Amino acid sequence: MIKNNYHFDKHSFQFYKIYVIIIKSGYNYNHCFWRSLMSKLKKIENHVKKYANIIANVIEAEVEIVDNELVRIAGTGLFQDKNNEIVSGVVYKEVIKTKKSLLIKEPKKHELCKKCDYKKECKEKLELSSPILYKEEVIGVIGLICTTDLQKNKVLNNLDSYLNFLEQIGDFISGKVYEYQSEIKTQEINDILKQILNNMDKCVLSLDANNYIINANKSAMKTLKLGAEYASKQVNIISKKLTILGKDIFEITIDDKYFNMVGISIPISSINEKVYNIFIFDNVNTEIPKNLKISNDSYALDAIIGESEIMQNLKNKIRKIADTKSTVLITGKSGTGKELVARAIHDSGERRNRPFIAINCGAIPDSLLESELFGYVKGAFSGASSEGRVGKFELANTGDIFLDEIGEMPYSLQVKLLRVLQERTLVRIGSNKLINLDLRVIAATNMDLKKMVEENKFREDLYYRLNVIPIEIPPLCERGEDLFLIIDKLIEKYNNIFNKYVHTIDEDVKEILKSYSWPGNVRELENIIEFMVNMADDSGRITKNMLYDNILKNKQNIKNDRNISFNDSNDVYTIEEMEKILIKKALELYKDDSNCKNKAASKLGIGIATLYRKIDKYKLNEI
Repeated sequence: MIKNNYHFDKHSFQFYKIYVIIIKSGYNYNHCFWRSLMSKLKKIENHVKKYANIIANVIEAEVEIVDNELVRIAGTGLFQDKNNEIVSGVVYKEVIKTKKSLLIKEPKKHELCKKCDYKKECKEKLELSSPILYKEEVIGVIGLICTTDLQKNKVLNNLDSYLNFLEQIGDFISGKVYEYQSEIKTQEINDILKQILNNMDKCVLSLDANNYIINANKSAMKTLKLGAEYASKQVNIISKKLTILGKDIFEITIDDKYFNMVGISIPISSINEKVYNIFIFDNVNTEIPKNLKISNDSYALDAIIGESEIMQNLKNKIRKIADTKSTVLITGKSGTGKELVARAIHDSGERRNRPFIAINCGAIPDSLLESELFGYVKGAFSGASSEGRVGKFELANTGDIFLDEIGEMPYSLQVKLLRVLQERTLVRIGSNKLINLDLRVIAATNMDLKKMVEENKFREDLYYRLNVIPIEIPPLCERGEDLFLIIDKLIEKYNNIFNKYVHTIDEDVKEILKSYSWPGNVRELENIIEFMVNMADDSGRITKNMLYDNILKNKQNIKNDRNISFNDSNDVYTIEEMEKILIKKALELYKDDSNCKNKAASKLGIGIATLYRKIDKYKLNEI
């Protein structure tokens, strides 16, 4: 059963009291709310389909999920293309009636099956059905169907585990229903709250987790010059960490308009786990007294978890370069945390209270990237906004701009970026007016830019202009001593998100995690921890059966590799000698391949930059 896990902090409790007043005033939203339920599972059909596939992949049997009206919401295998059909459901009716799981070991022979109109056509060898409960109500049934003796024996041999697994999946589905219903409630309350806020003299602005405007009251729309299309606008709000008469000072940017505002920011943790910020401010364009001090607190550096020597060196380097105006190039494999390092550089320096604008050069179509970066003027091209547009470089002025996946930047735009770096000026598309820039560029990539230069895929002059201060982030496989520090933080994070109490990792699981190469780095680790916390039961233990198959297979491969020795002698090698031998062996293995070094690095489980460094160290350049 899903629990009603509401979360309120001291700020959001103030708004909760407003909600209570609204409800007590006699507004009746219950009719609309319950009317929207109908088939609860149908409302979350995509989630139900996802969980059906999870069950099928884990247990390797056919799965169908029906609602309490016996309408098939999701199915796999035989049932995959038969959604929205009404099933005969003799067994499912019994499960709905009793609210208990039911095992049919011998279909056609079972008492319930005698009532089925389709028993002669039945191909089932076994059926295991489990109810989906929501607030003591059965809202659907998960049916696990075996059509072969192999599937049947597998289920019978692991019956308790599979039954527990189905019940957990049922709880997850129930949780998604709860989230959906909560969103309906929240929307209706928000509509009422909006009416109240529109009658306030103060400016009120509510933002979602990505800083897009959700609501703005009439005062805010007038003061910030917002049109009716404000819901599509993203806002950049920077706390200056200054106060006037107990209220904070913020700098707000909307399109090309800049304001200073005095007021408060109230973070609200909603019941559907989405984070909102509500800003309530008194006035704009406030003059900031010169004698106010700016806080030196830096939080992003603390978010980089690691006590290993290599990570301590990285943090020290970040501290040293935090105040520099020079361009920084961050390299590292996917998932190592390049944006986290970029934010730490920004937050640790004197620009911390100025804009930090991030843009992924690989996520924006080539045709749009130029206008995103450099902006354009009115009428610059067909389809351009009638008001023009401020580019990301202008938005980042006086602060930092983070160009992620810089290796994906089109060759045609690289020369324009080079000009910006050299001259610290830009010209909007369609304009001839120079705009002076005072900003630092932080770029990042997981590609080998040096090799791309050799292949004429990246400009050499731009590469050297970017690579003024290089920072290489080590892959997770080189940070073994940091592994469980990161795991502990991630478990804490997802315990809070999912209201779990995971506190123990079995020793055999620890060994497997330690031996895994982590090709996806911290991002892959976070995905696995999130999955395992989801799968954990009330015991609070993470066990071996919660691991991904690819990690378990990797463990077996490691066992096989341990049977391989360097030679038959009793010689003992130093770590460096072994490392040199292995690197030399990998290079020789792929020496005839045009992509030799990349393949060798992949085989060794290290980054290409790390491989080049090791090659220089051990003088293996001739291979």
